[in-house]
Amino acid sequence: MKITRKFKLLSLSVAVTTALGANVAVAQEQQDGADDSYVDVIQVRGIRSSLNESMELKKNSASIQDSIVAEDIGKFPDQNVAESLQRISGVMISRTNGEGTAITVRGLGPKFNAVKLNNRTLATSERGREFDFQVLPSELISGADVIKASRANIAEGGIGSYVTINTARPLSSPGEHIAGSLNFKYNDLAEKFTPKLSGIYSNTFNDNSVGVLLGFSHTKTENRIDAHETAFWDNVQADDTQRAPGPIVDESGNAVTSGTLWYPGRAQFMTDNEDRTRTSANLTLQYAPTLDVTHTLDMFYTDFERDAFSNGMQAPLHRDGFENVVISENNTILAARKSADPLDGLFQTRAESSNTLAIGYNAFIYDGKWTYEVDVAYSKAESEPRLEQYVPNIINQEGLVDSDYIAFDSRGSDVINIDSSIAWNDPAGIKAHWNRLSRDELEDEVLETKFNGSYELDSGMMRSVDFGVSYTDRTKSLQQFNSDNSQCGSAAVNTCGTLIDLDDSLFSVNSNSDFLSEVSGNFPRNFIFINSVADYSAAMRSISQDNAWGTNELVPNASVENSEQILALYSQLNLEGETNAFSWTGNLGVRYVDTQNTSEGFAIQVLDIQMDEVVQDDGELILISTSEPTFTDADTSYQEILPSANLNLNFNNGFLIKGSAAKVLTRPALEDVGVNMSVSGVRLTEYSRSQGNPYLDPYLATQFDLALEYYQDNGNAYSLNFFTKDFSSWISTQTFVQDSGFDVDRDFDGTDDWDVRETVTQKSNRSGVKLNGVELAALHYFDYLPSWLSGFGIQANYTYTDSSDSDADIFEQAGVLSPGSGVEGFSQNAYNIIAFYDRDGFQARLAYNWREAFLMQRQSEVGGGLPKHADDYGQIDFSTSWDVNDNFTLNAEVINLSNENILEYADVRERVTKLQYAGRRFQVGVSAKF
Repeated sequence: MKITRKFKLLSLSVAVTTALGANVAVAQEQQDGADDSYVDVIQVRGIRSSLNESMELKKNSASIQDSIVAEDIGKFPDQNVAESLQRISGVMISRTNGEGTAITVRGLGPKFNAVKLNNRTLATSERGREFDFQVLPSELISGADVIKASRANIAEGGIGSYVTINTARPLSSPGEHIAGSLNFKYNDLAEKFTPKLSGIYSNTFNDNSVGVLLGFSHTKTENRIDAHETAFWDNVQADDTQRAPGPIVDESGNAVTSGTLWYPGRAQFMTDNEDRTRTSANLTLQYAPTLDVTHTLDMFYTDFERDAFSNGMQAPLHRDGFENVVISENNTILAARKSADPLDGLFQTRAESSNTLAIGYNAFIYDGKWTYEVDVAYSKAESEPRLEQYVPNIINQEGLVDSDYIAFDSRGSDVINIDSSIAWNDPAGIKAHWNRLSRDELEDEVLETKFNGSYELDSGMMRSVDFGVSYTDRTKSLQQFNSDNSQCGSAAVNTCGTLIDLDDSLFSVNSNSDFLSEVSGNFPRNFIFINSVADYSAAMRSISQDNAWGTNELVPNASVENSEQILALYSQLNLEGETNAFSWTGNLGVRYVDTQNTSEGFAIQVLDIQMDEVVQDDGELILISTSEPTFTDADTSYQEILPSANLNLNFNNGFLIKGSAAKVLTRPALEDVGVNMSVSGVRLTEYSRSQGNPYLDPYLATQFDLALEYYQDNGNAYSLNFFTKDFSSWISTQTFVQDSGFDVDRDFDGTDDWDVRETVTQKSNRSGVKLNGVELAALHYFDYLPSWLSGFGIQANYTYTDSSDSDADIFEQAGVLSPGSGVEGFSQNAYNIIAFYDRDGFQARLAYNWREAFLMQRQSEVGGGLPKHADDYGQIDFSTSWDVNDNFTLNAEVINLSNENILEYADVRERVTKLQYAGRRFQVGVSAKF
């Protein structure tokens, strides 16, 4: 039988359901659509048509959502999918070295957003279940949907949103299509050009019943990142004349004799040179022997390599003897002078090698009033992140003398100015000191099977009923290795605390005087660089007389394996009706989920703590003895019933009202439910202990959404959304400082008279978190302007989120501004403004994205249990393209046009913990399609 292959023009609500993978509803829409005519598929081209299609998807969606559609095959709006999603109201992104890596929706961070590839879980190369957009090339993406109001026929897990990212399908665009691009990227800090190339081939055969699509993308990026950070924040009492002999004055010169004063223990200055390489490929095969049956096989693979080396130095500011102290009104030590300790070189390798494989098979069958879908998917990710820290001492050639000093001053600057008698740019003064090498081996494996069905009902307003079952088996493991047992060399020669000279030829002096050039001040810019890590390591092994120096060994108690089995069942009734005033659609559904967890690892206990008599570091390092690791495991489970309801009213004059109510769930982060426990941060008679909690319950919330939307025939669109989420179960990080129960002889005078403190970090369940917010969005075309001006348009959105945490630990501490009852990760205000032009083959887009300051951690790792905040951040991006003809397009793009920086601070703005510049990213290139 010969089949003539054409495609129905489905209603856009069908297209949305297809994108979600809830294909059971597609059959109903296709069979019962009012228009049974057949038309050829029309390809999307240009900014305006992609925006129009996105608005239509939003308008006709089965619940509240936003969408992004590729302007053409192989032409997604941005270099990075995350950076495209940030254009959507309520969506903000996290950046790693300037590039978008994860999304936050309505203030809820990456772990609250279920991100799927073709409606399937993609294994991740990180510890958590968060989706890392770095592994996903935008050239291979056809569109993305952000669903904010839950339904029973989409997977649970996304309290923030359910995001599905879709790759192209050959049968959706019959015929032969070839598209490719060649671009060159440039980072103005690194001053390097790197290539970016991609290609897509799609074709159909056998009267369009067989289709194949092959995509390929290769990107190489070289970045430079300049940063200033502070660490080991601590406090001193103003009347402690041993630690702070003074004098101490405020900024007006008034004497200060009492109070708790806070200061940074380290001031760090670092410049990273980073290489990233990503190679990705996808293959899609489709076979549709009849109009009622479609088989689809997807394969996706990506290999990601990141290698960054950081040169820098750090100034120790934590020793006793503060003189000439100036404090702020918040009791922050802004300036002081003290006797010098050796400065430190700060050389770090941050590297990662990862690969991700995903394979999925889907069968879609129409049979009269019945529709069936079977989907089987497998995904595996492996990664090996490394962190290698090399910290030699820096002193003058004649050694450290009593007259040596160090002074610091942060008044009027986000970077601490340093003055010292020690020459930080003289390789002759470098001595062997502390080093630490660590790496992780991560593996994530996911197997998913799903069966969906739908039956058409002939019962008035009841349109159809959907039902389904799914099963997911996921195993995520971590093996952690470090050099703690070998980083100080052999028993014969200790390289950590004996100031052994290192050969000058191992180092050079930074000749880039533009380090942190955007910031004025007297801080180290011409610090020492390490020439070769291999040569440095060889020198350390030679000095220590031990080839085992720096050898990584497995740390059993920090290693863990988590497995998770999820069974889900759902049923959803789809409704439709009409009155004299409006037509309406809706759905009522319930989803049942059963989650089984197993965590396996090794447990330890702290047995004894003593001062380290070999590595004294001025008598302020301790040695911790622990028990042998003992195997332990934990099995837990929980079951939840998740009802949902959605109602859409269409007044047939452009106005729509949409409402939704649902109980929603997000599972605990996989890195938080392990049995592993680690001891770290050993310094100054204190240490840190962090541990997992395998008995955590999931986040649970009841949410309500109400949206008013208005669409005009010319494509203009406006919307107003209200939302609220009330959490009955929340997971919080508990960080508290307590007496470890051990005392040590810090002064080596024979008396154990110093208490050792431990900072404990763990997760626990509680309630008390509530969110309320509003979203405003508008898309407006200036068609009414004369001539060429009619090509202009504007897209804008604003999100307000009010968060409260009535059961939060207010964390009252002397001299520390409490984080209050705000919830971590929530910016109260955020907005996006995008101006664009699209006419006669010329396109341009100027976008500004802004996010208000927010609380990152209630009690962080910066020291002293201080909170940590992210400052306001706004970024300008620009892109343009010109269609030379129907086949070739020239394009250019600038990311972070205004060269914005990322700034983080502790409890008050003057206590800066990170200032980072990643520079501007430029791209120029040409794309072609045939």
